Amino acid sequence: MTDPRPVVVLSERIGPLTGWERAIPARVPAQLACRPLGDHRQLLANAADARVVIVGSVEPLDERAFAGLPGLGLVARRGVGVDNVDLDAARRHGVLVTHVPDASVEEVSDHALALLLGLHRRIYAADRAGRLGRLGPARAAIDATVPLSEATLGVIGCGRIGRRLVAKAGGVFGRVLAADPYLPQVDGAELVPLPELLAQSSAVSLHAPLTARTRGLLDAEALRALPAGAVVVNTARAGLVDEPALLDAVRRGAVGGVGLDVAGDERRWRSLVDDGFDNILLTGHTGARGARSQEHLRRTCAQQVTDYLSGKVPAHVVSQDEQS
Repeated sequence: MTDPRPVVVLSERIGPLTGWERAIPARVPAQLACRPLGDHRQLLANAADARVVIVGSVEPLDERAFAGLPGLGLVARRGVGVDNVDLDAARRHGVLVTHVPDASVEEVSDHALALLLGLHRRIYAADRAGRLGRLGPARAAIDATVPLSEATLGVIGCGRIGRRLVAKAGGVFGRVLAADPYLPQVDGAELVPLPELLAQSSAVSLHAPLTARTRGLLDAEALRALPAGAVVVNTARAGLVDEPALLDAVRRGAVGGVGLDVAGDERRWRSLVDDGFDNILLTGHTGARGARSQEHLRRTCAQQVTDYLSGKVPAHVVSQDEQS
């Protein structure tokens, strides 16, 4: 006899199932499964019976996926951004999409600040020279720096994470600028147009959502506007940056260093490191991680699924939220 309970499928790449997911059937009728959902073939095969899917940042929930999954009712995004979900297609097919808008705010803003400080102070170069016992080059790396109190930080995108970084960086950097076309002001920062921010910032940190408007926001023209030797940090989405242009700027020395938690092709960046460039920090998309953040993500997604299956409107339906 077929089990009538709705099926909840967790994407295997963010699995395995934890106590938070396993508690769902104790609260509402449901079946749980952890399956590969990383591409269209896997989605259509492994979520064919799903009423709910819990996904990360790469599963392609687009028109093709929604059309092929007529039983799907809820996509629970375990994170903030939903650029892998076609929201218009979801609405057309009657699928709710939720996210966790306050996910990892502290962790990502901490991570961005750590990368900014490491790059500005040239800790990477001193560390690598010091490990080899090359004290002269280590000292030379630090001797080239100026105090943070003389540096200007530019924060592009001031949702929850960007605003939190502004609050943390205000007591460290001499000046903090912010660019966000949707905000009338940003507490703790001077809100300026993007061209002005680029022209005046010795360090830039990206925190915008990835949309058609922001894709490739930091392109060759924008990079040319930066002061010589400025550093760039991206803990948001790889697509915000024109990666070939940034690679070229680093090779030429126009950009003094990069800290990338997200990258389109990390192999190219690792190749630069292997070629002797010691001004590149790669952290492998770990910026949002931490003991508290992982628990919060799991707990919130499980609650959203439970609410949906019990007939309630879940918290943080994306179409009803201001995205961060």
